[in-house]
Amino acid sequence: MRLTILSAAVLPPMLLLACSGGETTNNESGGSAAVEPTPGNLSIDPQNTLVPLDPQGNAAVEAPVPLPTATPSPISAMPAAFTGRWGMVANDCDPKRADNKGLLTIAGNRLSFYESRGEAAKLRQTQPTQVAFDLPMSGEGMTWSEPTTLTLLDDGKTLVREAKGSPDRAGSFRYSRCPA
Repeated sequence: MRLTILSAAVLPPMLLLACSGGETTNNESGGSAAVEPTPGNLSIDPQNTLVPLDPQGNAAVEAPVPLPTATPSPISAMPAAFTGRWGMVANDCDPKRADNKGLLTIAGNRLSFYESRGEAAKLRQTQPTQVAFDLPMSGEGMTWSEPTTLTLLDDGKTLVREAKGSPDRAGSFRYSRCPA
């Protein structure tokens, strides 16, 4: 009787193995993967100084997008292309609405949000379509500072704001230019 119970428990898994066709778990017939050695002439280059990475599509245009400068150029004022009203959603651009919480207005060096505002300081142009700056902010009875980068995309129709700093305020935010 012991032999019957043991046979009933062991026999079905053995039959499944016999029907599997001998495939390995990594689905290769040889059972082991070939590992190629890393060439000894590779260099670690986190700044991409040996082979700079161009912006996407850079080689496809006659006048390529300039690569970021090695040292950002200090500027005294926000470039005009960045000024105006920017909304995260279409309703943010409607001046009649009181719930436009995703509205960003840039006038001069001043950035105004729904319940906070700040004056850009230490402005640096890192690319023709990108500026970086320190943004001391105030709102709702609090003050804080956000290192910020603004990047224009889509021929100036889209603005990406990257805020660094405390985890509750840091992130990347996309805006569309509001109609005039």
